[in-house]
Amino acid sequence: MEANELAILIPVLPILAMPVILFLGQLFNGNAKWKGFWKEGGTIATAVMAIVFLLSLWLIVGHVSAFSEGSGDDVVTDVGNWVSYQLFTEHGDMKVQELGFGMQLDHVSVMLLFVASFLCLLISIFSLGYMNTDKINENRNHRFYAEFVLFCAGMFGMVLADNFLWLFIFWEIMGLCSYLLIGFYYERPSASYAAKKAFLTTRVGDIFLFVGLLIMHAEFGSWDFAVVFNAANIGAADAGLIKAMLLLMFIGAVGKSAQFPLHVWLPDAMEGPTPVSALIHAATMVNAGLYLVARMFPFFAAPAMAGELGDVALLIAMIGGITAFMAAAIAFVQKDIKKVLAYSTMSQLAYIFTGLGAALWFVNNGHDELAFFAFGASMFHLFNHAMAKGMLFMASGSVIHEMHHAHHHLEHGDDEHDEDDDHHFDAQDMDNMGGLASRMPITAIAMAVGSASIIGIPLIGGFWSKEGIVGSAWKAVMYDGGGLFIIPAILVLLTAGMTGFYMSRMWFMTFAGKPKTEVAANVEETTPFIPIPLVTLTIMTLGGILFAGLNFAGWLGENSTHLSLSHAPSHLWHEITHAFFALGSDGHIDPFILIITWTTILLSMVIGPFYAMSLYGGKLAKGQKAHWSIAWIVVLSGKINSSYKFDNSIWAESGLSTALRNRLYFDQWYDALMLKIVVPFSYAAAWFDRRIIDGVIKGIEAGSQEASRNIRSLTTGSARDYIMMAALGTLALFLLIWGVA
Repeated sequence: MEANELAILIPVLPILAMPVILFLGQLFNGNAKWKGFWKEGGTIATAVMAIVFLLSLWLIVGHVSAFSEGSGDDVVTDVGNWVSYQLFTEHGDMKVQELGFGMQLDHVSVMLLFVASFLCLLISIFSLGYMNTDKINENRNHRFYAEFVLFCAGMFGMVLADNFLWLFIFWEIMGLCSYLLIGFYYERPSASYAAKKAFLTTRVGDIFLFVGLLIMHAEFGSWDFAVVFNAANIGAADAGLIKAMLLLMFIGAVGKSAQFPLHVWLPDAMEGPTPVSALIHAATMVNAGLYLVARMFPFFAAPAMAGELGDVALLIAMIGGITAFMAAAIAFVQKDIKKVLAYSTMSQLAYIFTGLGAALWFVNNGHDELAFFAFGASMFHLFNHAMAKGMLFMASGSVIHEMHHAHHHLEHGDDEHDEDDDHHFDAQDMDNMGGLASRMPITAIAMAVGSASIIGIPLIGGFWSKEGIVGSAWKAVMYDGGGLFIIPAILVLLTAGMTGFYMSRMWFMTFAGKPKTEVAANVEETTPFIPIPLVTLTIMTLGGILFAGLNFAGWLGENSTHLSLSHAPSHLWHEITHAFFALGSDGHIDPFILIITWTTILLSMVIGPFYAMSLYGGKLAKGQKAHWSIAWIVVLSGKINSSYKFDNSIWAESGLSTALRNRLYFDQWYDALMLKIVVPFSYAAAWFDRRIIDGVIKGIEAGSQEASRNIRSLTTGSARDYIMMAALGTLALFLLIWGVA
């Protein structure tokens, strides 16, 4: 039996596990064995995720091996066609359409399948420690795990689907699960509000996506990738409608991946449990929008569309540049550790949108080699970001969890208490932390490595991909002839330094210096299961250099290439020379890109972290010692802080800082927009519905009832009356017939 034959189980098993976990949870809630061994469904969810990961790995290894042997190609597997329906064609003929589910494997879907299945498994393991050791979650963890596996199934199904209809169906499954999981603590007004906000904001984008898919079906008569990506079919379609379709689909991606201006839901989504944050930000939902844009590549590459879609590509890059800069700026002033990471996600995803915009612009204007490079760098950054951000969210969850438990112990000892008693203490506020490097060594190391990857420290994780994105954006400026591409190019360059600052600020506020509260001084790293994913993802992030050596970015960018272990040293040297010396394909140094490269490194590696150290660095408390791998960072931050401590009070108390703390007032603007436009329109629509639509219907109803009452008044029940009416009727008919004759 081949892996392709079992691949359908990858989305199906989690879907089947959901009702099983819910049913067993309702049946055995409170049972000691259900809580102990089965972890209220967590054991089932983890076992299912392990099976799914093994199946995915089997599928991926087969795909990679086929390409390595030179016999590979995109693999499309028809699982089955279950529904047939008929449509009228333009000529009035009937055409039979079939609705089924098929799977397509190519380099992008394989990469995302690995990311999703691998991280979902690690997050489920993390959840066993995080969710099942808090009393607030008792007897409802089964609901968390049921929604968790369905969320994972949505991502698996979306990346495997071979048509846009099923992609959209699984896309919506993730939207539903995000609503359920963000609002998991529904008794809290903030969580309930955040869930509704996420659901409604993403629905705005989904409506545009749905309209775009309707245009697609109207133009191509199908949603199948094989049909809509066919160059001949694209050439026969109307270019204006193709452009409109892509713009509408991109709006859907903007909503799903929390890009400007539909970004407002993502920070509030932190109201969900931390495993949900890791799931949304690293393994599933926000990656879906990027995947959708990546799937648009064949439209831009079609010869018939050459030069027609450059403005769409520019818009994608522009939205990415604006969001990257804006989100990084807002992250400067966040005190909630999870919200720093939320804005970091928004900013890093924007990097990928910028890279994809550059790739789509290049391929639409005939620069295929540059397009493949930019596309590969963007997809590689998605991979690197997912690994690092999954680790960072779980590391933040580790900090929050242990801070919460330390506060519980200080306030209540070993006594039972209501978790609501702890709400006055914010375990997520970095102002309550500090000095945790010695008390939480595994978490501190993991967060240092993850932060280094996001910052783009040379040779670690995200460095290999971020440099490619920044370089591609500036290459687009050169080829665009001084056009508008200069805007996203400048914004992503500035964001590099801003990322170095806010990620360093987060780490130093949390782990360096002396404890700011008694709670922080009593934290211990003791919760089981949590270290497993942190250590695993630390290794994966540090292993970014190995992926670079395997030509991973090139493999993702150009579907005809393959991964090569034997050529890893030469590939790695190729990546190093391109990353540090800006060598072009002709072997010559590009002076302009060389300047951009080292400016990016200087901003992200030196200036941003240096400024963060001067403001937030510090030595640990006396007697405390960090692990050797990060001890030098703490010591260096203490020296810089004591030597170059800047007075930041003017900026901290400025109107700009206030605006950033208020998220640049987007929420207030949207609320005002709703009150001034949407609410009056809703009232007008309600009046029209009540008075006009319902009024007409109720008028007909009232008239028919009145007529019925009048007719009923003639029904006396007396035989004499009926005989008289029959006689009069007969006489009337006789007179009528006589008159006609």
